[in-house]
Order: sequence, then structure tokens, then C-alpha cells
Amino acid sequence: PLMTPQNKIYSDSTISRFIREIDDNDRIDFLNSWNATHDKNEKIYVSYDSTNKNCKAGDIEMAEYGHPKNDVGAPIINYSIAYDMTNEKPLLYESYPGSIVDVSQLKYMLEKIRGYGYEKIGFILDRGYFSRANIQFMDSCDYDFVMMVKGRASFVHSLIMEHMGEFESKRACSIKAYRTYGMTVKAKLYTDDDTDRYFHVYYKAKKQASERARLEADLDRMEAEMDKIKG
Repeated sequence: PLMTPQNKIYSDSTISRFIREIDDNDRIDFLNSWNATHDKNEKIYVSYDSTNKNCKAGDIEMAEYGHPKNDVGAPIINYSIAYDMTNEKPLLYESYPGSIVDVSQLKYMLEKIRGYGYEKIGFILDRGYFSRANIQFMDSCDYDFVMMVKGRASFVHSLIMEHMGEFESKRACSIKAYRTYGMTVKAKLYTDDDTDRYFHVYYKAKKQASERARLEADLDRMEAEMDKIKG
């Protein structure tokens, strides 16, 4: 509504009719024009994420079987958005066939960002994009990034075990706004890594308590099931 005369809210049918009337070339032209208005010399941080939607609309070319977050046995489509957190504006959006996984989408988005002329840029990414190839590609582009890592990765586990007990109850490590404790560790991501990285390790007592409660409940449930079949 902010972009329309008199802040008019258009109906779903009007929006659907508009979407039917535009093609891929129109979409590309719009994104090119939209990004041409941004100051390329400004340092910005871009949050990028993607999701999937189950498709029940019949035979749609992009709908493919993939790896949805909530698998109901239906084909899916993937779509993503890059959002300029510094200026609070979306920069671009993309759609992908359902079989394309998150980890392989990032490189295409980074190449688009480079094509738009953005230079002073950092990225905020979730763990779905964590891979050696993606990190090396961002290094080659000289982009800064903050990325959530996969907790079960071997190097993450070893990093946590190495520093366990060093910060979890120290007031100097308290992040009061989130009632969390944290510390920053300098290390290499891979043994042959050329760059020292900064790893931020967090601990939250409330989360530990809830996870422990779930574990105890699961153990009690499994014990009850075993008792039923004794003998």
C-alpha cells in the first residue's frame, strides 16, 4: 500500500491478474531498475533466506520433488529473497525448481549481487547455506559474512567441547538482551584454511533445561514401551 496512490490495498484477484500479465523479462527489467537506484558505495548488510511451498495446483513445470522442511509428499517450489537490512529494503527475489537445495542457490544470488554492482556488502545467512564451496566463493568475492553453522559438524562439536565451562556462567560473557552467554573464538574453519575466522559460541540455560526435559520425556516414553513387551 505504501507504493500506491492513496495507500490503496489491492485485492487478491487484482494482484493475480497483474502477475499473469508480466513475464520473466518484465521481472528482470524491474529488478535491474530497482537496484540501479541504490547507492553502490554504501556499506550494507544483506539478509538472504529461502523457503519452499507445497504445490497442489497440478502440472506446473517448476514444481518438483525435493527436500521440503515439512514433507507432505507433494512437489514443491523454492523461492528466496535478499533483504537490505541497513536500509530496510528488499533487493531481489528469485524462484527455483523444487529439487534445487538451499546450499546451491547461494552462488547464483551472489553472482546477481555482483552483477548489480554492489561492492561494500556483507551477508547474514542461516545454516542451510553452510558449505565449504559457498564460503570459498564468498572469500573470492571479498564479501564479509555471518553464517549460522551446523551444530553437528565435527569441527563445531570440537570447538564447543574445547571451550565448555569457560563462559557459561561468567557475567562478563552475559548478553543481557537475550539472556544468553557467549564468547568469540578465533580459529581456522578447515585445516588448510588461509584465513582465521571468528566463531561466536553461545549458551542459554533456558534452552538447555527445555532440551533436557524433552530428553527425559522421550526416555520415559521409551521405557514405558519396553515395559509393555517384557517377557
